[in-house]
Amino acid sequence: MKRAGFTYRILFERVFDPIALYRIDGNKIIFVDINPAYEKVMKLSRYDVIGRTFYDVWPHAEQRWSKVIRECLKQKRTMHCIGESTDVGSYLEAIAFPIPPEMAAVIFLDRTKLKRSENALRRRQRQLRELAAQLTIIEENTRRGVASELHDSVGYDLLKQLRILRGLEAREDTKNISSIIHELILNTENIIAGNRSLIFELSPPVLKEAGLNPALEELAKNILEPRGITWHIITKGSADEYKADDSVCVILYRMSRELLINAVKHSGASNVNIIINRKPEIITVAVEDNGTGLLRSSGKGFGLFSIRERLIALGGNLKIISEQGKGLMAVMTCPLKMKNGEILHDDKNITGR
Repeated sequence: MKRAGFTYRILFERVFDPIALYRIDGNKIIFVDINPAYEKVMKLSRYDVIGRTFYDVWPHAEQRWSKVIRECLKQKRTMHCIGESTDVGSYLEAIAFPIPPEMAAVIFLDRTKLKRSENALRRRQRQLRELAAQLTIIEENTRRGVASELHDSVGYDLLKQLRILRGLEAREDTKNISSIIHELILNTENIIAGNRSLIFELSPPVLKEAGLNPALEELAKNILEPRGITWHIITKGSADEYKADDSVCVILYRMSRELLINAVKHSGASNVNIIINRKPEIITVAVEDNGTGLLRSSGKGFGLFSIRERLIALGGNLKIISEQGKGLMAVMTCPLKMKNGEILHDDKNITGR
């Protein structure tokens, strides 16, 4: 026993972390002993603490510290709590464990640096998410500018050329060159069609002019129909009643496009449903296919990770519901409105639909 007691005392006195022993007397928690590390860290003398109640020593202590001692003795098992200690000025972790017959030992670990690192990491993660979302908005504004320029300059010039060529073709004295003119007309028509397609890819006018619902219909038509995939749009809630910020519409449109392209490339789906649900403060867009589902070995992929991070930056999220061989549903949820300063957007382009 002496040897065991000697070993315990050496461990108790030489450990670098603060340790305190307590017992319960009636409804009061009484200090039995503290180690030198407790004296140093807590700036208390052992002789001023032993025999006194917990709240005599720490009258302003948070309840979590006394609660962990009581729960440890009541349940007779190791208990744990963590939080800010205003008395010590540190973020502490307390691990309490019972010591027979009726005592509890509590070791206090300083987690201040760890907490600061975690907070800094969370701030960085939030900043990266916001940056990703802002880049999408900036990219969309750039796309709109380029698309507008293509429409206003190249588009008008091509239409002018087409009118001239058609006028030449109609003249009677140009029969010998009519085949050349006809070829030029076809080429110009192809250039115009290609220009319109490029404008749609860059920034679909329907998103800006008519809103998210018609834009998603046009998107499904252009991506799915040429590949023989049937599709349906299911809407709940009025776009007029539940208007979404332009930033939200842009993000949901771009992320929906990624999901549709994934469905075409990887799922083997023959049918896709796009479900748009608007309700107070929230808009949800779900893309559902009847393809192969998400393979376990494939993981969630960077594409889905990227979508989720952009949505989180808006205060939203992405939920994947999938069973191998039974299709996949990707559910994107966002607030209708952005808080001030949360996401940058171009006020001139806001449609809110």
